[in-house]
Amino acid sequence: MTVTGVGMTKEAALRDAQRKAVEQGAGTYIYSQSQTKDFALVRDTVLARSAGFLQSFEKLSESEAEDGVIQIKIKAVVSIKGIEDSWGVVTNMLQQMGRPKIMVFVTEKIGNEVVEDSTVQTRIENLLLESGFILVDKNQLKEIDRKDLAAAVAEDSAARVQAIAKRFGAQLFITGSAHAEAGEQREINGVPFFTYEAEANIKCYRSDTAQLLSSIPGAATRGVQRVARSAAKQALDTQAQQIAPRTQFDILRFWQDVLSGRGEIQLHVEGISFLQNTKLKGTLKALKQILEINGTFANGTAEYSIQSDVRAEQLAEKIAEAVDGLEITDVSANVIKAKYKQD
Repeated sequence: MTVTGVGMTKEAALRDAQRKAVEQGAGTYIYSQSQTKDFALVRDTVLARSAGFLQSFEKLSESEAEDGVIQIKIKAVVSIKGIEDSWGVVTNMLQQMGRPKIMVFVTEKIGNEVVEDSTVQTRIENLLLESGFILVDKNQLKEIDRKDLAAAVAEDSAARVQAIAKRFGAQLFITGSAHAEAGEQREINGVPFFTYEAEANIKCYRSDTAQLLSSIPGAATRGVQRVARSAAKQALDTQAQQIAPRTQFDILRFWQDVLSGRGEIQLHVEGISFLQNTKLKGTLKALKQILEINGTFANGTAEYSIQSDVRAEQLAEKIAEAVDGLEITDVSANVIKAKYKQD
């Protein structure tokens, strides 16, 4: 089929075209599943990997409109079988794990004025809600939480944001800042206009490990209006339109990795000697479920970063079976905690 994708960047336009090709090619199957529980989340999670379902594609044309929007037309061949298989995996895993909860907190300024309702945050939240994610209700955040979050964003402290996100039961958190600054005034046909330029920097983290999933700097966007504040809000909204879909895509792609059992798992082991650490690392490397492992040892504690093709719960079972004397004390989505039993 032949489709046209649009986006603020070439990458975004191509991704949009690939998604449209998959939706068109496998549309009958996808929308026959519309009564499925969590349909929107399953659909968007699967389509986040649209490129993987294209058997081939050819770029036919590329153009850029006056407003900076890029259009890319492609001719593609889609694997419907791949969609069906992936749909089943995601649906089954969601039934077992439930929908993830996300906290979003973005500070925003126009000049030196703090904006209470962030335009960038609102667009990110709306896109995630449309996909079926559960969000932490920003109205539940107490004033002290807001001040702590704002300070953490200013310091770029993932650990401080992580602590608050975990308190609200969020598996993922999105944070960052956006600001609009006044530019030169200009006249159009003798009428004075205000100009503002906006920028944003958004980061996505896992709450259990504080692992950085993505860091998205937005290219500068401009607003031009007869009223200064309207120009600032226009610049921020254009920034939001650019950065929100990229944030949504990174979250969806990560969530599919989690559902498919891919990605990093952290193993924390307390009460371990250096000799035990050496033996444990060798045992872990021998497990077929572990693709790659890196670790550190200090003060009787070992920290391992593991790339695995199974989920944390399944890996914890295999480790418990393979290692004598190791007691698993806690298992979350991507973190396993353990300690050596005392003789």
